[in-house]
Amino acid sequence: MAGGVDAIWAVIPAAGLGTRMAENAILGCKELVEVDGLTMLERTIKEVEEAGVEQIVVVSSPNKPAIDTALKNRGVQIIHQEEPNGLVDAVRCARNVMGEAPCLVALPDVMFIGSNPSQILCNEFQGDCLLAVVQTQSPWVDYLCDTGRVTKLEGDCIRGISDKNPSEPFPPGEYRITGRAIWTGAFWNVAENDEVAALRKLAPTGKLRASIVKTTYVDVGLTKGYEYAQSIFNQ
Repeated sequence: MAGGVDAIWAVIPAAGLGTRMAENAILGCKELVEVDGLTMLERTIKEVEEAGVEQIVVVSSPNKPAIDTALKNRGVQIIHQEEPNGLVDAVRCARNVMGEAPCLVALPDVMFIGSNPSQILCNEFQGDCLLAVVQTQSPWVDYLCDTGRVTKLEGDCIRGISDKNPSEPFPPGEYRITGRAIWTGAFWNVAENDEVAALRKLAPTGKLRASIVKTTYVDVGLTKGYEYAQSIFNQ
């Protein structure tokens, strides 16, 4: 693995408004929703720690003090994104701390069951940007809009990604970027303010790889996903 896992930082974005999960949020924070006794934020931190990543930055918001309180003495660095300006801006804030190191971006509202996707990404990382990709199927695909769809995959090389089509349903059986990624300097060379736009620019260069995750995943950011995650552990 290029540079080793000790060269990778983890960034956990937690500054968003969480409008999809407002009814279940804890103190205004969807990241503090608990599943099987753990908050989604703590679950994600444990996941990246178990993958061997020691440098972890949580990007929170000055309007979400409950996250700062929850992470007191947790051993992670907390920085604030002053305004909820999207994922790229959140990770860019973290770069003020981590510099130009490759970063494992782990979204806390996406939960994986049965394997550790951060571990898989770290094991497979060879220097190119690497995205966790899942093949969509029911029931979750029925709740997804058409964003992050891989349109051309050659082996593990992503050659094409669709534009965002938020008013269209996601086509069943297609591959979708979801929840975990390792971004490198190549990403930042083309990034502006939209991660999908940046990845679409990167795909034709041959520097964008896919890690196909076959384990069950749940978008806990959706009310249906939250209910399903709870049902798994309450059987």
